Amino acid sequence: MQNTSRLCMGCMNDNGGERVCPICGFDNEGPRNSSSLPLRFWLDGRYIVGKVLDSNGEGITYLGWDNQKDAVVKIREYFPVGLCERSVDGKVVIIPGCEFSYNDGIMAFLEMARTLERLKDLPTILPVYDIIEANNTGYFVSETVSGITLREFLLRNGGTLKWEQARSLFLPLLSTLKTLHNNNIIHRGISPETLFVGRDGKIRLTGFCTAAARTARSDMTAQLFPGFAAIEQYGFDGQQGPWTDVYGVAATIYRTLVGNPPPEATERVTNDNMTIPAEIVKQLPEHVLTALANALQILPEDRTRSIDEFRAELIQSTTGTMQIAKPKAAPAKRKQARGRNYAVMASLVTAGVLVVAVIVLAFTVFKDDLFGANKTSSGGLEPPPFTSLESRAVDTQNEKLNAVPDLVGMRFAQVLNNPDYKDIFKFEIVSKSYNDKYARGVVYEQYPAADTPVAKGTTISVRVSLGPSQVAVPNLKGLTFDEAYVKLIELGFLPENIQQTSMYDANAPKDVVVNVEPAAGQKVSPDSMITVFVNTLKADDTPSSQPSGPSSKPSSTTTSQGESSSVPPSSSGSSSKPSSSPPSSSEPEDNSEENDSSSKSNNNKKTNQNQDRDDD
Repeated sequence: MQNTSRLCMGCMNDNGGERVCPICGFDNEGPRNSSSLPLRFWLDGRYIVGKVLDSNGEGITYLGWDNQKDAVVKIREYFPVGLCERSVDGKVVIIPGCEFSYNDGIMAFLEMARTLERLKDLPTILPVYDIIEANNTGYFVSETVSGITLREFLLRNGGTLKWEQARSLFLPLLSTLKTLHNNNIIHRGISPETLFVGRDGKIRLTGFCTAAARTARSDMTAQLFPGFAAIEQYGFDGQQGPWTDVYGVAATIYRTLVGNPPPEATERVTNDNMTIPAEIVKQLPEHVLTALANALQILPEDRTRSIDEFRAELIQSTTGTMQIAKPKAAPAKRKQARGRNYAVMASLVTAGVLVVAVIVLAFTVFKDDLFGANKTSSGGLEPPPFTSLESRAVDTQNEKLNAVPDLVGMRFAQVLNNPDYKDIFKFEIVSKSYNDKYARGVVYEQYPAADTPVAKGTTISVRVSLGPSQVAVPNLKGLTFDEAYVKLIELGFLPENIQQTSMYDANAPKDVVVNVEPAAGQKVSPDSMITVFVNTLKADDTPSSQPSGPSSKPSSTTTSQGESSSVPPSSSGSSSKPSSSPPSSSEPEDNSEENDSSSKSNNNKKTNQNQDRDDD
C-alpha cells in the first residue's frame, strides 16, 4: 500500500514528501482558499483530499487518492456558493435563511450522483463508483483518465479539426447523451472545457451539475459557458430539455470545425449574424451544415429536439441541395422565421461570404501560442510562496463582483491579450519554475481560485511554468534545420541556445540534420546548449589551413541565426566517413597524435566554456 505521507497533493505522485513537488511544481504547504477542504483531509476514512481542480456555484472538485484502490480519483463536493460556509473542522454550515435552497440542491445533487453511478458503464463519462454523505453535505467519487480538455487539445492541433476527425470524436458522445437524457440527466454545460480527450483518443464528458448550477436567476451562482449555453439557460422563457444539450454539443462541434464558438445566445437574440467562413463551408458536407444550422436555432421550439434527430442529420448521406429539417409542432410564425433565417444563412454559405472577424479572432487568439522571448534562466530560481495574498483582497461591499477566470493551463501571453480579462483584472507573475506537467509559458497555479467572486481591479497572482526540468534531446536526423529548430522550441529549449553547425556526411542527403549534441535521448536542462549538425558542405570545401582530426572542434563563424560552419577532415590521407561529432575509433592510426592533441585542446575549451556558464 502507498505511503500517503509521501504523496504530492497536486499530482498524487510519490515525491518523497517534498514540500514543492519536483514532478508537478505544486506547493503542498502554500496558502489555500478557506472555502475548500484542507489538503490531506480524510473523507469517509478512505479518500485523501488533494488540490482543487475546479469549482463553480454548486460545488468543488478535488483531486483525490483512494487508499483502498491505491488510485487517483476525482472527488466532487456539494458546496453551493452563498448558501453555506466552511467550519474549521471541514464541515459545511448552512447560512441562516438558506436552508430550503441548500436542502433542495443537495437532494438534486445526490439524485444525479446515484444516476451517474448506475450508468457508470457508459463509455464517454468518468465512472462514478462511490457516493458519500458526510460533513453535512454530499460527495461523489469518480475515476480519472490521463488526458487534456478539448480546448487544450484543439489549441495543440492548430485550433480546428477536419470533419472526418471530429466525426470519430463526437459520435460516441452522442450515444452517451441519448442514454443520459433517457435517464433524466441534462448536462447543460457541454463545451470544450467540460469535454476531455484521453490519451486513448476518446472523448469523455465531465463537469456534471444540477439544473440550478447551470441556469441564471436560480438560487445558485450559475456557471454558463458563453457561446455554448442555450438561451433558455439565461432565465428567459423556454423549457430546458434534451434540446438544451443539443445546442451545447452543436456549438462545440461548430467551435471544433470553425475555430471559434458561436456568438453568445443573448447576443444572437437581437443580432443573429452567425455564419461560417467560406473556406470551411467548402470542406463540410451539406448535411453537416444542415445539422448544425438546425441544432443551433436560438429558440428551443425551433431547434432540433433530440440527440437522435441531431445524430441522424449529422450522419445522413448528402443528396445535393441543403434541406432544413422542419421543427416538430412549432408554431407557424416560428417556422416562417426559421425559413427566412436559413435562407439567409444558406445564401451566405453558398455565396462564399467570409466573415473577416473569424479570421481576425483566430490570429489574435492563437498568435501567442508559442511562449514569447522569455529569457529567464533557472539558475537559483525557487518558487516563492503566495505570501499574504489574502491581504490584497479588494473591498467588495456594494460593488459588482466578477468571477475569476480559470487561467490554469493557459499561456500567460494569452491571458494578457484576452479582451475579456484585461479591463477587469490585473495580473502578476509571482514565480517561474520548472514544471513537468505544464509547457513553458503556461500558468500552472493561480490565486484567487477560478470562479471566486471579486471586485473589478483585483490582482490575480499566477505561477508560470518554465517547462520540464529535464528534457530528452530528440532524434533530429533526417529533418531540415527549420524542422529541428521548431521541434526543439516546442520541447522548451531556448532559441538563443540552439546552434546550427555545417558538416559533411557522404551518406546523408544534403541540407538535413545528421547529428545533434548532446546526443539524442540524453536528458538535459532546457537551457542547455544544443548543437545541430546539418549536412551542408561538400568534401572539396575543406580549407587546407583547418585541422583534420575528427575529434577536433571545427572552427566556426556564427551568423545571426546562430549558424556556424564545421570543417570536415582533410580529404588527403583517408576516405573514411568524416565526422564533426565525438571521436571515432575507425580513423587512421597515423593521425592519432594529431587527434589526441586536438581532442585535448577541445576538451579544455569545452571545460572553460562550461566553467564560464557556471559562473554566469
